[in-house]
Amino acid sequence: MLLVVAFLLAAAATWQPAASALPPAPAPEPAGHGGAGAAAEKAGVAFVRSCCARTLYPRLCRAGLVPHAASVHSSHARLALASANLTLAALGTLAARIPPPGPGALGDCAEAVASAADQAARAAERLRGVEQAVGPEVLWRVDDALTWLSAAMTDEDTCADGLWPRKYAPAPVRAELRARVRRAKQYTSIALALVRMLASSNPRS
Repeated sequence: MLLVVAFLLAAAATWQPAASALPPAPAPEPAGHGGAGAAAEKAGVAFVRSCCARTLYPRLCRAGLVPHAASVHSSHARLALASANLTLAALGTLAARIPPPGPGALGDCAEAVASAADQAARAAERLRGVEQAVGPEVLWRVDDALTWLSAAMTDEDTCADGLWPRKYAPAPVRAELRARVRRAKQYTSIALALVRMLASSNPRS
């Protein structure tokens, strides 16, 4: 509960009117280049693109995760972790755009986003240790990550439901927040898909 309260206070303190309804588009995917490590980087990009093709949002997945290909290499665990961190970043951006919460649905939305961010952070923490884990620890880390990412998506739905009544915020604010919730849900969906791929990739046991 203290974490939720702190998250809401931070969101209220940092919110300012937005210049546009959507965050800036992700940077374009880097082209291959020569030099040392070029082959490894190319293989990493191919791995990321292949995994992203199996998600519901392959273009967004590639835009967000190809820049991490050099560190991901061909590791499902690292790719899932990078995706969970993208979800967490999207939720942080969403929280920063929510006006200071009061009673009613908008306050419920702010609390739901704080809860979703907490769940995504928990999932990232579990995924961070997968590569070093052995035996049953691999499975419970992956299962926990799936559980917490699923809970984050439920919280995102709760926030989205609270943004429809007109009385809670001006139309431009509601439109921006709905767009950002939609983007956060897309990132969460991608993370869930990549964690499921991790579960089916026979991680070290």
